[in-house]
Amino acid sequence: MKVLLLLGIALFFSLHQVSIKKGTISCDTTTGTFVSIATTAILFTALSLPSLNPLSDLQPAFVAAMIIAGVLHFLVARTAFYVCIDRVGANVAATLATTRVFFAAMLGLLLLAEHITARVVLMAGLIFAGVFALSRPGGVKDARGILLGLFTGFVAALSSVVVRTGMEISSNAVLGTAIGYISALLLFPIVAGKKIEINSIGRDYWPFILGGIFVGFGHYMRYVALSLYPVSVVESFLSTYPLFTVILSWIFIRDVEVFSLRFFIAAILIISGVEAYFLL
Repeated sequence: MKVLLLLGIALFFSLHQVSIKKGTISCDTTTGTFVSIATTAILFTALSLPSLNPLSDLQPAFVAAMIIAGVLHFLVARTAFYVCIDRVGANVAATLATTRVFFAAMLGLLLLAEHITARVVLMAGLIFAGVFALSRPGGVKDARGILLGLFTGFVAALSSVVVRTGMEISSNAVLGTAIGYISALLLFPIVAGKKIEINSIGRDYWPFILGGIFVGFGHYMRYVALSLYPVSVVESFLSTYPLFTVILSWIFIRDVEVFSLRFFIAAILIISGVEAYFLL
């Protein structure tokens, strides 16, 4: 049961990425991002209401932390991630996004005065070797797409630092996520402006709705898992989701995805670096 739950989390995140790539083929990415964020905001709001205790949960410091974390993760990182998927594909984007573990470790060194360990050095070496392999001739030719993937990892890691601060005030992670998504949803039209094509939203945008549902349940199951198992166990399983993404993209969108030998070498290096951090 434990393994099924943890693998289920990775599967939901992979389904999210493949759905988004499917949507970017025929739809506007900016508008699709708005649709996806709105879907997950509605989902988490519904999930948070049954357990909401306004007096204990809606503390100003907690709400402020979750707003900042939500803007970082669900507005900035999510937008960068979707554009990355559009430019380089779900396979490469998923692999690059796992670098959030590396950036989280680096932020821990800078902000929390944590020490450099052998596993951090090993992780950094393997990840940078993987990114180098992707960016060389014969790899992914879109440098901006690669940078967006790395930027996604960095901002997601920065968001996690803010989330940790919020969780020290209130442990209601589902409510915190709902606050984050609602904040991102309200700010997105201001940031995107006229790039959101509201009038064009129709049946073609169903992959973005599915993506929002998949990532929403993925986050929810992750919170359940974190309440039952150690962080190192949950994150090590979650970091395998690029493997599921490769399998699912081969089944559903193989014509528009990257399946080169150089990609597989890079993916193995990056994922091995992340896993080494948790397992060694």
